[in-house]
Amino acid sequence: MISRWQVGLVLLTVYGSVQSLEGIMRSNKMSDDVIVSIQDGMIMGKLVKTVGKNTTVYAFQGIPFAEPPLGNLRFEPPVPKRPWSGILKCQKDKDMCVQDVNPVTGSEDCLHVSVYTPNLIGNLPVMVYIYGGAFIIGDSNYKTYGPDYILDENVVFVQFNYRLGIFGFLSTEDLVCPGNVGFKDQVLALKWVQKNIGFFGGNRAKVTIFGESSGAAAVAYHMLSPMSRGLFRAAIMDSGSSLSLWSLNRNAKEIAFLTGSVLSIPANDSKVLITELRRFNYTFLQQVSSSVSTIVTEMNPLAGVYFGPVEETVHPGAFFTGDSEKRLSSGNFTRVPVLLGVNSNEAAAVGFITTLWRLYLTESHPKISALTPADMTDEPDKRFSAGLEIRCFYFDCLALSAQPVEKIVTYMSDDQFNRPTRRAVIDFSKYVPTYNYMFSYVGSLGGVRERIAPGVGHVEELGYLFRTYYSNSSINDILTRKRMVRMWTNFVKYRNPTPVKDPLLQYKKWPIAKPNRLNYFNIDVNISIESNPFKDRMDFWDNLYVKYGKGIYDTY
Repeated sequence: MISRWQVGLVLLTVYGSVQSLEGIMRSNKMSDDVIVSIQDGMIMGKLVKTVGKNTTVYAFQGIPFAEPPLGNLRFEPPVPKRPWSGILKCQKDKDMCVQDVNPVTGSEDCLHVSVYTPNLIGNLPVMVYIYGGAFIIGDSNYKTYGPDYILDENVVFVQFNYRLGIFGFLSTEDLVCPGNVGFKDQVLALKWVQKNIGFFGGNRAKVTIFGESSGAAAVAYHMLSPMSRGLFRAAIMDSGSSLSLWSLNRNAKEIAFLTGSVLSIPANDSKVLITELRRFNYTFLQQVSSSVSTIVTEMNPLAGVYFGPVEETVHPGAFFTGDSEKRLSSGNFTRVPVLLGVNSNEAAAVGFITTLWRLYLTESHPKISALTPADMTDEPDKRFSAGLEIRCFYFDCLALSAQPVEKIVTYMSDDQFNRPTRRAVIDFSKYVPTYNYMFSYVGSLGGVRERIAPGVGHVEELGYLFRTYYSNSSINDILTRKRMVRMWTNFVKYRNPTPVKDPLLQYKKWPIAKPNRLNYFNIDVNISIESNPFKDRMDFWDNLYVKYGKGIYDTY
């Protein structure tokens, strides 16, 4: 156990004007600066109050864990931060990584970690959060993911930035630029946690990694990667997995050289391409990569992300070298307890249907083959035949332009989230305790003002875990939030979301899923225990893969 003296804590109480963290966390009439000595040097954080139970917590924001990936370090694995002298002020969020938005925001100098803890002297379990955003947007800012309610449950909370888009996931599919440096940023951050979390009252042996959407896929990849072994003891995956179609780039080399072509780089040589790409200003390069993404997305919007995870060439520094499903089904992954699930109608989030509306519903002859998952088969005739079966199953054999939006949403929810998550549950449950859920509560904290389809859309559950800024919360909203936070933090503490019968959780005990009985917690106004979600629709997909693919998910 780390002693009081090893922590090297100095409390400097400063009276005077009050500055809350970014004006978000509340502070009283005095502001408490906190200095902690970690392995790389001394940092100054701040003592603040949570908005939930008014718990006193310590916040350290924007601690560098890597050297800025600039110049020749662009597209390279991260380099650990060198020690510094003096006291580094870490009292507000630093720049996010470069974002795929217009206008371009963020910075390449973005590799920072933030730690929030109820107690600097202790041995608390640790939740490490990995943000989502399709691997092209996202940040670890407090305003985005305020952990107030999580901290009220007496756990340490950590979040960090990692490189996104072309800067984090460019790959030439060779040893010049193997790819996945965004994941390698995450590995370095997790190693930083192992080295330093004891200085913040955390227990390095009790780290749970937690991600949502692409962050959930990242968690799944960490379970598959030898680079991440020993860095966590449990995993939470909200609305995403390494089996999700969007979580793997199958055309990375083509996209890399297409980017070079747009920039008039006359090269089919990876070394020349990477050298030239390093010459461009990050803002301009991001703008170009966004235009390339538009071209690629229009080819098939459901095929996967354009700058995202890749299967690397086998080499000593590889993060992931291939075939998620075979490795999961054979148990070749880090075997730790998992909690994973989906929202009741993921694609009901408006953003998930806009591309489909534009590309399919406005055309007189929809692209039938594009309805077929990219991983199922490459044979044109089979892709078309499978697409016809999908259209008949979901859309009564009619053109998509004639369909109500609810049917489009159901298809996309199944294709992009439900079926890959179900398969992941089956695979995980063969080897490790697997807690499966569906979040079905329709409330105000998810931030949806106008619903395009029934059910709970993508991302909404995060409003019941992190601080939100929506008013007029109902009693059921607050109750559901308390339940979600309790279950998720229970899992961090005990690797079991319901270790005891709890009146807050209606005395329910969450049963683990089994391959032949997919038990799940249905989280609604009331909690219910159910099994085999969306069974008829999932059976359709299993049969379709057997008929047109090499087998169920064999081609992942």
